Amino acid sequence: MEEDDPLKTALAQAEQFKNDGNAALKEKNYAEAIRLYTCALDLDPTNAIYLSNRSAAHLSNDSKTKALRDAEACIEQKPNWWKGYMRKGAAEHALGRFDLAKQTYFRGLEKDPGNKSLQQAIEDVRIAHEEYSNQLKKENAEKEALRQKQEAEAKAKADEEALLASFMNEVEELEEMANTVKKPPPPEREKPPVDFGTPEGQIVRLLQPHYEWINLNPFRVLMLDTDATDEEIKQHYRKLSAMVHPDKNPNPRAREAFEEIKKAHDQMVNEDRRKICIRMIENAINDVEEDRRAKLKKFRADQLPDLEELKEKAVLKVFAESEHRRRNVEQREAKQRRREAEQEEAEKEKERAMYHHDKEWSQPERRDKRMGNWLGFQSDPKKVKTIPKAGGWKREEKKDGIKFGVVDSDTYKKTWK
Repeated sequence: MEEDDPLKTALAQAEQFKNDGNAALKEKNYAEAIRLYTCALDLDPTNAIYLSNRSAAHLSNDSKTKALRDAEACIEQKPNWWKGYMRKGAAEHALGRFDLAKQTYFRGLEKDPGNKSLQQAIEDVRIAHEEYSNQLKKENAEKEALRQKQEAEAKAKADEEALLASFMNEVEELEEMANTVKKPPPPEREKPPVDFGTPEGQIVRLLQPHYEWINLNPFRVLMLDTDATDEEIKQHYRKLSAMVHPDKNPNPRAREAFEEIKKAHDQMVNEDRRKICIRMIENAINDVEEDRRAKLKKFRADQLPDLEELKEKAVLKVFAESEHRRRNVEQREAKQRRREAEQEEAEKEKERAMYHHDKEWSQPERRDKRMGNWLGFQSDPKKVKTIPKAGGWKREEKKDGIKFGVVDSDTYKKTWK
């Protein structure tokens, strides 16, 4: 009988925590209500009512996932109680899982047919689902209308540009017909022959200090101008690769030089990449020339640095800046991938820990340990003071009276004279 007293006291204290939690919930003090329900569950972890109440408090506190977890635990402890399904359906409704919420409510009706609260909840979730669907349809219709409008505007603009282009073509054709004397085509610019030098000189050029930055410009590596033809690219590649090919050149650095030529050639045969390189070179040169024209208004030409040298430095700089930006982007993407992987692993670890915790929570050993914690709590005066005074809890005092069924062998002494 006495062994049951601590358990009864613990259950009574849990019930008081629940009542205090109900009062806090009624006053909309959701955080305090959650704390009190949790205290009650620490003492009686399988109580479906406490789980149901904490689920309601979590939902009121906008902790939808926690509310769903408590509702599922409530159903597990008391599967025939309709309120557990009510709590779970409400959490699913709040999470936007309308179909699942409706199914949960119907499962609750199977346990308690004709329950007005469940019937009203089914109607509410039906209306919410319908409103959500209508809102999605409205948003999709607005997006489609905007897309069609943009397409119509783009088509109108394209038609206008096509009409203007057609008009300009007609004007050009009329000018050509009126011009009886055709101007001879401009003569092709003769390029001076390229001096490729010696194989050793090419290795020194290709592997000079900081070559990994200098060789970012494929035109510089292959000794070509920006207006080079496909045939010129092919000829220069064959000539330079033959000079530094590791099978023909005994220099130990020949393979590195050959790799630099090969990388430059790969960029040149890529039409899009070649156009980007040309645009970078032309923009850098144009900036230098524009700056030179501005400075010539204040200085004489002989007072300024060599123009070709400035152009060469500007081109080197623009390629180096582009490569630096590319590397920064790669580093940021790599960091982002690592961060996402770490977050995903942390979430998985958290889920595993929660699963093991929930699995072990109701084990007999854990329950006995909690009871031991409660008894230890009773024996600690400092902890006893933390219990709310309104709880009505009082430490049980040991009684020295006669135990039931035990005969007092000293009664004869009372008759002594």
